[in-house]
Amino acid sequence: MRLRTTCHAATLAALTLSSLAGAAVLPISSNSSLSTEGLGVFTGTLNYTYLGGSNGQLDVTLTNTTPVATGGFITAFMFRPPSDMGTFTSALTFSSHPAMIDIPAGASGSPFGGTWIGGAGLTGQWLGGGNPSSGVAVGMTGSWTFSIVGANAGSLTSDSFVSGDDQPDAYAFIVRFRGMTNPLADSDKVPAYEMPAPGAAALLGLAGLLVRRRS
Repeated sequence: MRLRTTCHAATLAALTLSSLAGAAVLPISSNSSLSTEGLGVFTGTLNYTYLGGSNGQLDVTLTNTTPVATGGFITAFMFRPPSDMGTFTSALTFSSHPAMIDIPAGASGSPFGGTWIGGAGLTGQWLGGGNPSSGVAVGMTGSWTFSIVGANAGSLTSDSFVSGDDQPDAYAFIVRFRGMTNPLADSDKVPAYEMPAPGAAALLGLAGLLVRRRS
C-alpha cells in the first residue's frame, strides 16, 4: 500500500509539473549575464492565447525593478518566435504607455544578432526615441497587447516568445533601458529568460523526496 501511494503521489507531482510548464501565463525576468551593461533589471509575464484560424494574441507586462540609485526607464522591447515555426506578423493593439508604439517587423535589435517580428518602443524605435521619461519608470509596470497572425499560430505558446521552444534562443525577447544615472553608461539592453512557474520548485523537491523514500 505504501509503495502504491508513493507511486501515485510521484505521478501526481509529475503531472502537475507538466501542467505548470504548459500554463499560459509565463513569468520572465532579466538575464543580466547577457545584458550589455549589467544595469537594467525587470520582471514580467507573457501570455499567449490562440484565437483560432491563423490568429493569436500576446499579452506582455514588464515591471522595471532596476535599483532606484541606478534609475532609468524601459523604453522598448522586441520579441521573435522560433524561425522554424514559420512566418508571423505582429501588430500592437494596446499600450499602457501611449508613447511606446509598434516597432516595425524586421527591426534590428543591435547589438544582438538577428531580427524580430515586433515589439513596442518610444516613437516605434529600439534605439533612440526621444525623452526616455515617457517609458516605464523604476517601480512601475507597463502592459501591452499584440495581435499575432501566422499559419502556425495554433502551435505557439507563451514560451515560444522567450526561449525559442525546441530551438533555443537566448535573445528571443529583449528589453531596452535608457535614462540611467550610472556615470559609465546611461542605457542598457537586456535579454529575458523564462522563470520557473510558481510552485514548480516545491513540486520538484517533493518528487525527489518520494523517489528517495521509494528506493
